[in-house]
Amino acid sequence: MSYTTAVKYNVREDVLKAWLEKTFGESQTATGLFNWSYESVSDGHSSIWRVTAPREITDDERHQLKLDSLPKKAPTFGV
Repeated sequence: MSYTTAVKYNVREDVLKAWLEKTFGESQTATGLFNWSYESVSDGHSSIWRVTAPREITDDERHQLKLDSLPKKAPTFGV
């Protein structure tokens, strides 16, 4: 059984894909069935991903994806 979850916020595609691979493995099984998939529902600043996976993505996981998508702070010069 698969679950569909809307991942809101501005989650970068590379962050989402890496998390899905780490959490659920390859997107397709050896028999060709999809293990998980995602698609963009809307683009731009308010992007939303429709994610289909073996289980629902929790609020905590969605929050972590949002944090992982934030730009990294540049290192301070001379420290």
